[in-house]
Formats: sequence, structure tokens, C-alpha cells
Amino acid sequence: MTTFGTASQHEEETATSFRAKQGELLKRVPYEKDKVIFREGHDGTDAYVLESGRIGVFKTTEGKPVRLAVLEKGAMFGEMAAITGERRSATTIALEPCVVVRISKSTIQQKIGACDPFVRALIAILINNLSRVNERYATTNTVAEKLLNDLKAAQIEKEPAPAEAPAPAPAAAADPKGARGKDGGAP
Repeated sequence: MTTFGTASQHEEETATSFRAKQGELLKRVPYEKDKVIFREGHDGTDAYVLESGRIGVFKTTEGKPVRLAVLEKGAMFGEMAAITGERRSATTIALEPCVVVRISKSTIQQKIGACDPFVRALIAILINNLSRVNERYATTNTVAEKLLNDLKAAQIEKEPAPAEAPAPAPAAAADPKGARGKDGGAP
């Protein structure tokens, strides 16, 4: 994986805008392979829909990236932070060239605000549950990886060192008569 970056100025300039409904401006943004769409811990302002390509979702646990998911065409991501206003819970990276449609936080909050209070409460519960699942998955994955590494190390310690092949016998020992003559004496 390359160093994480952000959308380049070229990517921002080549983005296209379109309207989903009157007053709703959506932006189509291309990303090159290995470009970061957003980083874990950053403010969450927008949600995204993957129009083409694949996106990797990674969470940092004990200093290491843990892959949570690989998203494909049609997947929505970034919605949790856009809805809750909390910081991003994961980093998203283009695994190949891709195009995403950016949906503003204000558009999302306007849509949710228009929902029945029961539906808004249900959305909040689902987001909370998903956050906990992501945390557990990342932690479990890290613990499982550590356990696997410990088991491999223990196995290596238990395995006996490979036996060395015996040294070839000297010629005299291998053919005592041939080296001494027919009667076993000196040649």
C-alpha cells in the first residue's frame, strides 16, 4: 500500500456535479488506485456511493491497519460519520481506479430529519450497533492475528533442528581392502 493521501487537485477538478432532485447537488469524484477518500479520525462531512471500482475500508488497531471490508459498485460508505457528526471510524482507500458520488452531510441530515421519529431512532440504533461490531471485528482480528503468530513461534521453537547428514566416510574406511591390498596389508 502506498502512503495515504487525499484527493488530488486534478481529481477535484475532474469531478462532475449533477442533481439528484431540485436543490440537491451531488458530486461525482474519480480516485486513482491507492488514494485515500477519507481517514480514520478525521471529521465526517459527507457520505459516498461507489459508482465504479473497489474501495477498501481499514481500521487502525495497535498501530496496524485491519481490513474491515472491500466495497463494490453501489455500496454506500462514510454515512455513519455524516449522520452522527462523529469523526471517521475507518480509513477508505481506492483499491483500483474508482468513481464515487459524494453526498453532503446537509443532504443526508435533511433526508433523515424528514423521517418519522421512529425511523430516526432506528437509524441511530443501527449505527450504534454497527460501530460496536466494527470495533469488535477489528479487535478480534488483531487478537486472532497475535494468537496465530504466537502459535507459529511456539511451533518453530518445538521443532527439532534439522538433522545434519553424516559426513562421508574416508576412502580407506569405505573400502578397507581396496586401500590396503588383497590381503588387508599395505599396498
